[in-house]
Amino acid sequence: MTRSTFNDDLVEIAADELRAGRLARRDFLKVLGAAGLLPAMGAGLGAGLGTLPFGSSPAAAKAAELVLCNFGGDAVAGMGEAWGKPFTADTGIPVRVDGGSPLAGKIKAMVESGSVSWDICDGDGFLCNQLGKQGLLEEVDYGVVDKSLVRDGWAWPHGIANYTYSFVLAYRKDMFPDKPPTYADFFDTAKYPGKRTMWKYQMGAMEACLLGDGVKRDALYPADLDRAIAKARSLGDDVIYWESGASSQQMFLDGEVVMGNIWNTRASILERDTKGAVTWTWNDGVFCPSSFVIPKGNPAGSEAAQKFMASMLDPARQVKLLQLLGNGPSNPAASAMLPPELRRIDPGYADNVAVQAIRSEEWYEMNYDAAVERWIDGISG
Repeated sequence: MTRSTFNDDLVEIAADELRAGRLARRDFLKVLGAAGLLPAMGAGLGAGLGTLPFGSSPAAAKAAELVLCNFGGDAVAGMGEAWGKPFTADTGIPVRVDGGSPLAGKIKAMVESGSVSWDICDGDGFLCNQLGKQGLLEEVDYGVVDKSLVRDGWAWPHGIANYTYSFVLAYRKDMFPDKPPTYADFFDTAKYPGKRTMWKYQMGAMEACLLGDGVKRDALYPADLDRAIAKARSLGDDVIYWESGASSQQMFLDGEVVMGNIWNTRASILERDTKGAVTWTWNDGVFCPSSFVIPKGNPAGSEAAQKFMASMLDPARQVKLLQLLGNGPSNPAASAMLPPELRRIDPGYADNVAVQAIRSEEWYEMNYDAAVERWIDGISG
């Protein structure tokens, strides 16, 4: 099943900011590099970016290359500046980013065939245990990687959280001038007419439906998927399902929807571009970790990959990614050092986390594939 992921959406946002002149070319490269996303963006955008000479010193040339795979499109034009370049300066090991989309099936096929070409792979937190328990991943060496730098529960035996994001409730400010809506309001089409939007692919949308049906955020898991599907179907023709972050944003700009359960990165851009006419609330958001994993038999070897994992948890390197793009640090120390204007957009800032649900990586580990299939069948029937 092909669908836009949060990582894919980071590429689109960075490209849009560059075209609009709000992001300098150098910062564009920093954004994509920090996220492990530096794709060839097509004519007029990626043309001429070339290969950045990070790690081109004689010492680096002799070192083993580290390949970081993320959801960066069809081709990779260069190296990551925010995470790759500092790592090379620290170790002399050049970093190459491969936009080969490290889906679980691809990682499994590589490892089982004995032909692994990636050293570090990005994916949702629950991927760590899904693949780790199948014997497909190296264990994280927590003698090298400091697990105390991430939130409790986000350092798994076979992976560690690298950044964060949230599903949040975005809304038209003129409909709720005094206080933000709740998910009960989201489903009250009689009192608040207009179309709503949710992700077509279950995550975030399932939780929104359960919250709207009266489930408390600390009781979302184990999730009652049938109850969520029934609640989604109660919207009838008043729901439009988004398939990409760009489409979720455009629905608001076109006046097609009045409320939506969308990624926080898109919500903050909407608030900026509409001068506050569309905004969002962190209340009852769903706070999620992404993660890095090391495929077993990776070509650079475990030692280099472990060092890279350790280096990307540096607070300053994590803050840079938030500053430029909006996906949050996995290191709470980075969130704690933010100025007020960045606290507003960080899903992991203490005040923001306090009013959100934290996605259950354990539930998604056990149920994700089946849940997506059942959800799509349920909302389509």
